[in-house]
Amino acid sequence: MSTHYEKMLEDAMAAYQHQRDHFDQARQDVETATSTATSARREVTATVGRTGDLTELSFPTSAYKRMAPAELASVIVQTVAAARQKSVAAAAEMMAPMLPPGISAEDLMSGKVDVNALFSARVPGFDEGNLP
Repeated sequence: MSTHYEKMLEDAMAAYQHQRDHFDQARQDVETATSTATSARREVTATVGRTGDLTELSFPTSAYKRMAPAELASVIVQTVAAARQKSVAAAAEMMAPMLPPGISAEDLMSGKVDVNALFSARVPGFDEGNLP
């Protein structure tokens, strides 16, 4: 009889280890992810890291030289914003398989999910700080 329970425990530990390895890989992928966007007329290319911080800005053509400063600034801001949106979407896609059903990874990544409400609905005593 004990071998049956030992087998169940081994299977549970193997499943846990597999899930943990998958989570660790996903976390590493999110940590090292970058996203790049290029403006419509190829004046500017912006690359951001996982947190949306600008890591590279380049001008693939000489088209930017013919732009007024305000126009160029606007294109840069729009291109960086597009790269940031791609970054959020990519991170959400990586994290989605690890979230419970009904939780949007993109909403979670963009701060639209109330994490306290999420846990209090699933973990008894979470609101009161009375965790088991």
